Amino acid sequence: MNRRHTNTHARRRAWCALLVLLIAIATVLDVHIPQAAADERDATANDASGVALAVESLTAVITATSGFSATLTVENRTTQPMDAGAIDILTNPDYNFISRTDVQEWADGTAQIDTTHELAHVGVAAIPAGGRVRVHATLAADNAALAALTTWGPRPLRILYSAQSGDAQPTSATLNTYVTRSQDGAAGVRTPSIGMSVVMPLTSYDWNADAKTRQQLITSAARDVQASAVATLGDAERKALHDKDQLSTKYPKLQVVTDPAVLATLGTPHLTALMQPARFDITAYARVGDPQAYARAGVDDDDWSAASAVARLRDALGDTSADATTIAWQGSDSWTRDALDAARGAGYDTVIATGDFNIADDATAQTLVYRTPTEHGDVTVLGTQPLLTSLANAHASSQHARAERTDAGRIARFIAQSAFYQMEQPYAQRTLLVCFGEDATAQEVRMLMDALGDASWIDLTSLADLAAQDSLVSSDLMPQLIDENVGLSGGRVDAVRETLVQLGASRNDLTRLASSILGDGDGGAKKSKAEPKSNDTATPNDAVTPNDAATSTDTATSTDTAKSNDDAATATAHATVDASPAPQETSDTSRLTEAAYARRLLDAHALLALFALQGDATSCTAMRTAARELADAAFDAITLNPSGNVSVLSETASMPITVSNSLPFPIDVRISSRTDAIEIVTARMTPITVPAHGEAQASISIRVTTSGTAVAREQLADRDGDLFGAVQQTSITSSLQISDKSGLVIIIFAVALGLLGLWRQFHRKKDPDE
Repeated sequence: MNRRHTNTHARRRAWCALLVLLIAIATVLDVHIPQAAADERDATANDASGVALAVESLTAVITATSGFSATLTVENRTTQPMDAGAIDILTNPDYNFISRTDVQEWADGTAQIDTTHELAHVGVAAIPAGGRVRVHATLAADNAALAALTTWGPRPLRILYSAQSGDAQPTSATLNTYVTRSQDGAAGVRTPSIGMSVVMPLTSYDWNADAKTRQQLITSAARDVQASAVATLGDAERKALHDKDQLSTKYPKLQVVTDPAVLATLGTPHLTALMQPARFDITAYARVGDPQAYARAGVDDDDWSAASAVARLRDALGDTSADATTIAWQGSDSWTRDALDAARGAGYDTVIATGDFNIADDATAQTLVYRTPTEHGDVTVLGTQPLLTSLANAHASSQHARAERTDAGRIARFIAQSAFYQMEQPYAQRTLLVCFGEDATAQEVRMLMDALGDASWIDLTSLADLAAQDSLVSSDLMPQLIDENVGLSGGRVDAVRETLVQLGASRNDLTRLASSILGDGDGGAKKSKAEPKSNDTATPNDAVTPNDAATSTDTATSTDTAKSNDDAATATAHATVDASPAPQETSDTSRLTEAAYARRLLDAHALLALFALQGDATSCTAMRTAARELADAAFDAITLNPSGNVSVLSETASMPITVSNSLPFPIDVRISSRTDAIEIVTARMTPITVPAHGEAQASISIRVTTSGTAVAREQLADRDGDLFGAVQQTSITSSLQISDKSGLVIIIFAVALGLLGLWRQFHRKKDPDE
């Protein structure tokens, strides 16, 4: 019994010892985890309550002569004032990041790295509730604290703020960012630089339709009104483009890929290559897979081809021999095999993939150059480095990386990350592609390029050098890899198709205006089809003989009044031309022909459609609406003006209606009139010819069979009978008098019947029983 009791105690002591050992092991292994979790909570919470700490500017690259400076803001988001405090800027000169995870965890505030080396200590003034202060820290190049950074590479940088709040409770905030020591003047072996091609697209999504130009295009036949002027940029956007264009003079290594649509705005552009005109979304075009729908919308393949891009450059420069490299820019969808084939068929042998072309192992930073075969030939795909491109485009690496919420913080991370990529494979030859977004500002580009100028481990290269690199993957494997990894989502196909339908409808209306409305009633002057698109409508040789259009002339016929109003006869109009139409332009060479005028309207619509198919949802909505408004405004230039309510005192009458035409050419249309009663009918279709910038009046015949009231609805129709414009209503009141011929006939017939009855009454033979 005692032996069992002793054994039990022994087992308990053994279990206790084992438990203590396990706790000790767990404590050692997990020593930093609770603190990391706390840091992460602080990282996400301390700027929501308490203090918000942000980096406005920071020396991202330390060289032998750079010194160090930082500008920080501290915001008190509490309802209590904060006493004076201090900011400490700390680092660890000897720490080397060992992995990408290590780098990211420091940005997220979850890595535990000892940062005891103080670079700067500055005081912070008291902050009132809801207030903000700016703090500056500066170190000279020969400062002893900087001298401790003896080896090159990225280093952790901790920014710590501490103060007392109004309730005497300590308040603090921390930001984790980076500082990178340049190779210049640093100890150690200098390894080869990593190549980097930095690309800035020069394009815009902020195009607007100019209402004044639209009205001139519709109401004037003057040659100096250009279809291209219908789409404009605001003054602020023009200045932004000019500022970005001028960066090329300061940063010759900056690669600029320019949208041909902005060339006229820039005047004398600085460019490395041309992208597709209006940044047409080739990727969505391939996904939709319906070229005919684009053609119906007014956008042909030639409008966004490489040849068209070069032609626009020559027009902008006034140099018929000007030339430039053409590179297709990715749209809202992915560079699938169909998209690459479409680009190659349009003349682009190189494309830039800004995203969703992940067909290679991303364990290390690599030269993302691929060559893939298509039905029209091989295409070179230049893929961007994802993280660096994201940082360059104002996106933090994660939601927890609070220092990267400002430009300065993102640039510090960009520089540190690029240095890590170089140290990751110090002797591998690589060239990374970094692309700014379309909405990047000149200031954002300037800040990054200034920082890259001090990054001795980076060799800025051209797009041509990058495109000349060997393919990362064998061309034979590319088709399969693309199918398996690229464009797996459907993109925004439905939205694009809806846009194409709407653009097709508005263009169809403009075509209908040209073929079935314009004309002066002479068959030889009527247009049946609009002329093909032209590059420029402002040249004297625009006159093209239009095709004749067969039109039907309605003639007056009599109808039985018992028939319905739909079967009422048509009547020939008696048109009276306005006595003083607007004067015509005196110089024939200053005016467009009717065919060229119609073509100019279609060219303006095609330009708006091209901008609507850029790939940006907001721009798409605005420009397809502008295209619709162009067609509506053209039809609104033709108006129907009824004379008012009509009173009819006889069997037949006429109803005058005036048609006004603000177009610069005569029109030949019909007036459709219908009533809601069979007792009062009007002519169904009344033709009328209206001069340019003038008016004409038509008389619509009315036939009545009895007294009553009806509502006539008038609307314009083209020569094919298709209605357009607003519906007008006219109230018709019929009051037949006894003096009417029909009334007299009825009375005479009644009297005759009465007399006949009396005569028979007196002359009939009576029966004997009567």
